[in-house]
Amino acid sequence: MLLESRWLSMFLDLLDFKEKYGHIDVPAKFKEYRTLGYWVRRQRLVFAESKMDPFRERLLKLAGFNFRLMDFHDWGKMHQKLEEFKNEFGHVHIKENYKDSQLHNWLVYQRKLYWRNKLPKQKLDKLKKLGVNMQNKTLNRWENKFNRLLKFKKRNRHMHVSASYTRDVELISFVKVLRRNKNKITAERRKLLDDIGFIWEPGKELSVILNRQRADKAWLIRFDELKSYKEQFGTTHILTTSKTHHSLADWVSKQRCNIEILTPDKLDKLKEIDFFKDNQPRKIKK
Repeated sequence: MLLESRWLSMFLDLLDFKEKYGHIDVPAKFKEYRTLGYWVRRQRLVFAESKMDPFRERLLKLAGFNFRLMDFHDWGKMHQKLEEFKNEFGHVHIKENYKDSQLHNWLVYQRKLYWRNKLPKQKLDKLKKLGVNMQNKTLNRWENKFNRLLKFKKRNRHMHVSASYTRDVELISFVKVLRRNKNKITAERRKLLDDIGFIWEPGKELSVILNRQRADKAWLIRFDELKSYKEQFGTTHILTTSKTHHSLADWVSKQRCNIEILTPDKLDKLKEIDFFKDNQPRKIKK
C-alpha cells in the first residue's frame, strides 16, 4: 500500500505539472519538481519492458502520458547509432569530446550495467559483436595505484605515504581517499590493504610509534642500570627484597618472565652481560 500511495502521489504531481505547463514531458532535471522527471523516465522504462501495472497504465493514458522513450533509453536506436559510427570510423572507441555526447554517455552506461551484472546477455553479445571493450577502467586504475603503493612500501620499508617520502601526488591522494572511504571499501580490497599493513588511522599509528620509542628509551635506561649493577656486584640476579634496588629487581623479573616477547636486539644486549646465566643470586659484600 505504501508503494501504491507513493506512485499516486507522483501521479498527482504529474497532473499538477500538466495544469501549470500544458504538457507532461517533464525534464529529467526540473527545479520545481526535482523527482518528477526521474519518475516519468522510470514509467517509460517500465512500460517499454512490458512490466507496467494495467491500472497505472490506464491512468497515465487518460492523462495523455507520452510513453515514447527518449533516444538515450531506446536501446535499439542507440545500438543502431553505434553501428553507424563503426561503419563510418571503423571502430567503436567513442571519445568523451565526440559531437554526439549522448552516444558516448550511453556506451559508458552499458559498461556500468555490465560491471554490475545487469546487462542482459543478448545485449552484451550485440555490443561485443561490434567490438565494444567492456573492460572496467576504474578497476584498472585502482589496481594500478595499489601496485604503486606496494612499490612505495618496498622502496621505503613502511606505509607512511606523505610528501616527505614521495613526489607521487596521485598516490598521496589515493591514500587519503582510501582512509576517507574506509567504510565503503569492498571486503576484498580491504583485505588486500590490510595484508600489506596499510595505515588506516595515521594519528593512532604515530601515537603507537611514539609510545614504542619512549618504551624502548626507558628499557635502555634500565638496561644501563643493570649493566652498572653487574659491574659492581658481578651478577644480574637481584633479590626482589632488595631495598636499594627494588625497582630494578622488578624490571629484571619482568624481563625473565617476558623473554618470549623480547626483541632480538634486546635479547642480544642481555646476553652480552650473561643475563640468562645468572640464575642464582650471589652474596653481596658489604
